[in-house]
Amino acid sequence: MARAAGQDYWLKPGESVYVTSYGAWDGHPFETMHETDCLTVWAMSWFATVSDRDGNEFPPGRREPA
Repeated sequence: MARAAGQDYWLKPGESVYVTSYGAWDGHPFETMHETDCLTVWAMSWFATVSDRDGNEFPPGRREPA
């Protein structure tokens, strides 16, 4: 079974990010799954970036709690 590669981004309460999808895709540029205390976003293109409100790259991985 093939598994898509990706990154995990852990947001602190009140934080928000922009997810930008680049390239071509069929249908919608993203798929999402909502769970308690979790939002999963899959970019349907070949490349995507995650940035903060100021356009700076958002760091992947788990961070210290707020």
